[in-house]
Amino acid sequence: MSLIAFYKPNIKSKITSAILILLIAPILIGCTGQNRNAATQSWSGVAVSDNSTYIGTKDGKLIQLSVDGGVARIAPFETPQTQENQGFPAIYGTPTLNDDRIFFGTYNGLVISVNNNDFRDLRTFEIGGNDLTKGIAGSVIVQGDKLIVAAAEDANEGRLYVLDKNTLSEICRYPARNEKPIGQLWTTPVIQDGVAYFGDLNHYVHSVSITDCSNNWISPSKLGGAIVSPPTILDDNLYLGTFDQFFYSINLLTGNPEKLFAANNWFWSGSVTDGDSFYIPNMDGNIYAYDLSNGRIKWVYPDKPQVEPILAAPVLHQDKLIFATDSGMMVVLDTVTGSRLWDRRVGDSVRAPLTLNNNLIFVHSLDETISAVDMKTRQLSWARNLKDVR
Repeated sequence: MSLIAFYKPNIKSKITSAILILLIAPILIGCTGQNRNAATQSWSGVAVSDNSTYIGTKDGKLIQLSVDGGVARIAPFETPQTQENQGFPAIYGTPTLNDDRIFFGTYNGLVISVNNNDFRDLRTFEIGGNDLTKGIAGSVIVQGDKLIVAAAEDANEGRLYVLDKNTLSEICRYPARNEKPIGQLWTTPVIQDGVAYFGDLNHYVHSVSITDCSNNWISPSKLGGAIVSPPTILDDNLYLGTFDQFFYSINLLTGNPEKLFAANNWFWSGSVTDGDSFYIPNMDGNIYAYDLSNGRIKWVYPDKPQVEPILAAPVLHQDKLIFATDSGMMVVLDTVTGSRLWDRRVGDSVRAPLTLNNNLIFVHSLDETISAVDMKTRQLSWARNLKDVR
């Protein structure tokens, strides 16, 4: 299956539409399993714990670098193959750290847990589905003694898995084994009060108990487009954008959706909020600041036709919003006015979510470079190409 069928071109710019299709075609082919022998990209963000960072790569390696200088202290962990030796174990989701373990999912359908100090004590779980097309595109979420994983089991099918955090044995899955799967899942769930919220490519948002994988709503919430962005929870509502170009709020109790505003292209990455406003990237190249107090857009940056879609999730730092473009520019905006404060180049295209740790912004670009930018000095603290780490 190719998601190009979902594409709704922006009639304001046929050139932009054509470039976007060319841009995302290799991404979509890689994620839908039409070429399972190699991954051309990796979108893993950077996870940070104490003085160590952890990053996944397109060739299935987990790499540890020091926070202060990007120094590799141990050899990379190499992801094992599945039982059927199918697919390619690229790591798309940002690794998750909990206690002394690190958890992540792979392109060929493995959930992996290793010790975060030496990458030993390997534990794995393999999701069900078609060996040629199954995979995990999001992060593994830790909630108490459970792991929650959204997975694609086939070209048009997906399930949510709940596993035991320590043994990685299955607790339950949604839908159950004997039930029809939901749409393919490319996202990372969010958890609140024992309930997982996530969207699928068939336009549905699901609310599922992580205790027994039962549906928490009467029925899933139907939206107007495919969903890949992770939702954000604020107060009593869930917020996310879809491929129908609308940004929605969904009532957590009832699942009733409401359209808040329309952009000019797909919503791919997740949004961030300071509690008063949402800051939402779009593949039209703009950042939209949505004011919750009056239900209006308070600013759009740069508010002009773009050919550089934004796929990387931004971060907030004090009164600043930091995002990265598909041309490899990191941009810092004032959250009140939307004005550009400064920017700098951070390598090739950026499609992995940005990570903030104290005053450092970590960026993983498609040329496999990790850049650490100091927000105080506005200078590059260090950069390391992951291909050089052995």
